[in-house]
Amino acid sequence: MAKRRLNEKNIDQLLAHYRNERRHLVYQLDLVKAAIEDLKQQKVSGGSGTDGKEATDGVKEVKVKRGPGRPKGSTNKVAGKPGRPKKRERKERELNEWDKMVIDTITDRGLLLPKEDLLDAATTWAKVYKPQLSKPEVETFLTRTLQKLSGKKKLLGTHHSGLRRGYHYGLIDWFFQSSGKLRKQHYDRLVLKPATELEPAEA
Repeated sequence: MAKRRLNEKNIDQLLAHYRNERRHLVYQLDLVKAAIEDLKQQKVSGGSGTDGKEATDGVKEVKVKRGPGRPKGSTNKVAGKPGRPKKRERKERELNEWDKMVIDTITDRGLLLPKEDLLDAATTWAKVYKPQLSKPEVETFLTRTLQKLSGKKKLLGTHHSGLRRGYHYGLIDWFFQSSGKLRKQHYDRLVLKPATELEPAEA
């Protein structure tokens, strides 16, 4: 029976599916590695290296006779249990290549950039470093990166000018730490459309 030949659309869908599966498996592998490291740490913290023999011998040595009026089976023992292992501190993850690309683009231009400008830069960068990604995939990666850097990472600030849709992204140092608003001395860094192309301000 002849093999059915897939069209280009089906191939793209399969490639996207397998890439997602691969990313999921890599994520699962990282979790397993972290769990293994955690168990190793607990073993090092809690184990004595003598298969419990010394601990057992130590308990036998300190047994005393039961005194009058004491319940049967009650003995004084030296506590041999180790303390609760310290919670492993999570190290701050280093910036990945997408993070660095976004921050470097903003830093090199010295401007507050809207997402579409950053998408142009990301598309150009991906053609060299991530040629296997489609345009929608590039945009997805960029969106996640902007959300991360302007959210929990707090490396980018956001400004809504009211003259166009969406945010402008800039280095966090250009913003007030308390309010998150853009400092006045950095307003000249805004990239805005010419007056003839301005979009109506959002309500």
